[in-house]
Amino acid sequence: MAAHDGLDESVFRYVWRHTRRQQLWLFFVLLISLPFYYLTLDLPKRIVNGPIQGEWQPGETETIFEVILPVPDFLGGGTVALFDGVEFDRFGVLVSLSLTFLFFVVVNGLFKFYLSNYKGQLGERLLRRLRYQLVDRVLRFPTGRFKQIRGPEIASMIKDETEPVGGFGGSAFADPALLLSQALTALVFIYLQNTWLGMVAGAVVLVQLILIPQMRRRLIVLARARQLTARLLSGRIGEIVESIPSIRTNDTSNWERAELGSRLGKILWIRYDFFRWKFLTNFVNNFLAQITPFIFYLVGGYFVIVGRLDIGQLVAVIAAYKDLPGPLKELITWDQFRVDVQSKYSQIREQFALGNLLSPTLHAVSYDEPPHIDGDISIVGLRIADDAGNDLLEPTSLRISAGETLAVVGPFGGGGEYLAEALVRLVDTAGGRISINGHSLDSLPDSFVGRRIAYAEAGPYFARMSVRDALVYGLRHAPLVREKRRGRAEAVRLEEARKSGNIDLDIRDDWIDYKAAGVEGPEALTPRLGEVLEIAGLRLDIARLGLRNRLPADLPDEVAERILAARQRFRSRLADGGDEEYFESFHAERYSDYATLFENLVFGIALPAAVGGIPLAARPQVRAVLRQTGLDQALFDMGRQIAETLIEIFGDLSPDNPLMDSVDLVSPDDVDLYRSTLRRVAGGGQVSDEDRYALQELAFGYIEPRHRMGLLDEDLKAVILRGRDRFREGLDPDLAQAVSLHSPDSVNHAASFQDNVLFGRVVDRYAEASARINEVLLETLRETGLSDVVFEIGLDFDMGSGAKRLSSGQQQKLALARALLKRADLLVLNRPISTLDGDSQRATIERVLASREALGAERQTIFWVLSHAEHAELFDRTVEFRDGRMTTAQRQVSRAVDEPA
Repeated sequence: MAAHDGLDESVFRYVWRHTRRQQLWLFFVLLISLPFYYLTLDLPKRIVNGPIQGEWQPGETETIFEVILPVPDFLGGGTVALFDGVEFDRFGVLVSLSLTFLFFVVVNGLFKFYLSNYKGQLGERLLRRLRYQLVDRVLRFPTGRFKQIRGPEIASMIKDETEPVGGFGGSAFADPALLLSQALTALVFIYLQNTWLGMVAGAVVLVQLILIPQMRRRLIVLARARQLTARLLSGRIGEIVESIPSIRTNDTSNWERAELGSRLGKILWIRYDFFRWKFLTNFVNNFLAQITPFIFYLVGGYFVIVGRLDIGQLVAVIAAYKDLPGPLKELITWDQFRVDVQSKYSQIREQFALGNLLSPTLHAVSYDEPPHIDGDISIVGLRIADDAGNDLLEPTSLRISAGETLAVVGPFGGGGEYLAEALVRLVDTAGGRISINGHSLDSLPDSFVGRRIAYAEAGPYFARMSVRDALVYGLRHAPLVREKRRGRAEAVRLEEARKSGNIDLDIRDDWIDYKAAGVEGPEALTPRLGEVLEIAGLRLDIARLGLRNRLPADLPDEVAERILAARQRFRSRLADGGDEEYFESFHAERYSDYATLFENLVFGIALPAAVGGIPLAARPQVRAVLRQTGLDQALFDMGRQIAETLIEIFGDLSPDNPLMDSVDLVSPDDVDLYRSTLRRVAGGGQVSDEDRYALQELAFGYIEPRHRMGLLDEDLKAVILRGRDRFREGLDPDLAQAVSLHSPDSVNHAASFQDNVLFGRVVDRYAEASARINEVLLETLRETGLSDVVFEIGLDFDMGSGAKRLSSGQQQKLALARALLKRADLLVLNRPISTLDGDSQRATIERVLASREALGAERQTIFWVLSHAEHAELFDRTVEFRDGRMTTAQRQVSRAVDEPA
């Protein structure tokens, strides 16, 4: 990290402190470029006055490119010719000077190209530094700060509001220097041609530089208001997304719409005002820019007529002024940009420049194993208060012995929860002290607290990741196994990280602390994950996720072969047990009664991504097959009959009626849509493609034994099988993106693991069929050694944002398993499995207490805030909290060894 991570009050000081050397280099390059820029202004005058309009005699020549230096008087005076030049006739002079002008134009362009690229790189590097610093500061915010901020607002500030600061970083000093030097060069050139014209140009420029920035101050105020309201809007939208359950259950969606409309209206009027003032400013600026050429043409033309100015000088003056508005306009724009950036930077600084940030030393990277907690944990006079100063936990003293299991009971909010949070530094204390190994908990680095203390609570939060990543997250403290990477790309990566003030650790290294998990290496980690998930009561759920999850794209060939072998073994087991009637296998030449009509038509499955895209019935190849086989009209009629039947039976029911749960062909919300579709097609006129596709899609999901409408006879099945033959010839690229075909000799990567083993459907007309097939499937997986493969696929399950693809109970079990995996010396559990019933909680507590020896954590201390007081009998000691104070502390009779401190 950078040696100094402060945020200066001025954005100029911040930019200068981090880019001083680069800014000086920009000044140097800029200084070199100025003579070349001046020559591009001077050469047009020479070309016009010389070979174009000059008086030349036949055969006359002129020497150009001569280089003569004057010699100072104290050295004898005179001149020294470094180059005698080259002699050309009139046409030669014209060609030479024109080519020279072109050369300097190219050189100037290359200078601008280099400066622009260098500034862009400098700005992006500064932006990376600033964003890194802000996120670093978020990680070091005091705990209480997170109660005052909203995540979406902070994310918006770091992502969006820092963008202009990064863009300003490369131009903070170089742009005004470049633009002023170019403008002054042009003004000096104009002044040298004619004093009066130079004074006119200078006066107009002075008015522009004073008036326009003053007019644009109003734009800065409006831009700041727009930025603030947009940031608040971002935070409000984030709240809406997180509050969807409350909105749906309280019918407040229209209130949210009205509130959102009010915010958007306020932003609209701010933007209206901003654009009106912006266009007025641009009008005044453009007027001042255009009035000067008018003066040049009028006054300059007069000077040419009276002989006080030659035509070449006038052309050169006009050409020079033509280049002048560009730098001036950009300079005025830069000034507006500067004020805007300073405003944004000041607001960012207000949010992030806190005086009570955690010390960087607490977060320092540590590769060394911290000392174990081998002594008592002492809590003396600990007091916790809310923002208003009200006590949440009155001064409390307690001593926890090493290896002790301590149960905390009491009502919710009684105080035990706050003590648990204090033990892991998740709450700011108002007084008192917690000591571990004789050191204050507040002074211990994160490398100690994060590795020697584990924590799980009732409301865990998981970022979007796989189950495996969520489990090992608590083991990723430092890259303990660092791979040596060489080459230009790695050198550039490290150099850029250093120049941007970022940490130079590589996320590609192995960060998992296998020793903390009690295993030797990566190969032994998965079995250990299975152990902790078994203790937490989640292993079976993960295996089920693996069964229902799609096969990974990188599935090894050896595993694919084992799946095919398991498919055959599954059928053998069915035959051996006489269970064939419970199952219907897929066969390329036979219609599967328990698969959907569409699955039979293509002998495959539709990919999930295709559901929300173009309807399957609208795909060109499907359309062609339906027309060729005569299924187009047949499926339309079938879909129409299905819709009529469903609406006749269920059309008058409300969407929340329990009877609607039995309708799987359409969702309750779609009933009205199909009612409208039937009304449109009932007229007997031309049926629209959309209505035809909608009814055919309804027919695609039909299964005769399940829906029992008598719409599928043997003749129609035969036609569908003929259509299947067309698809077996191959899928066109469009349909191949939406459908994956079955094959008895290969796995289907679009299907789940379970479907690949079964390769068929359960005959669900038998009540006991599902249970028996699941039993045979599990036996087959164990026999073929695929249980571990299924478990590993389950570990790779994507939990979704906030782990919303898992139930709340599964999330709590996962957080508990993660805490157990660390084998920490102190395990703090704050009502970690509160969503489970009492018996399940008791069984989990018993497994956790019994697992210490199995996991190699015999001396682990457990501090458990219980949801049910009767479970306290399982622990060595019980502490009760009520109304923010500790009321009792006693040992269990059967476990008593010493009196409590």
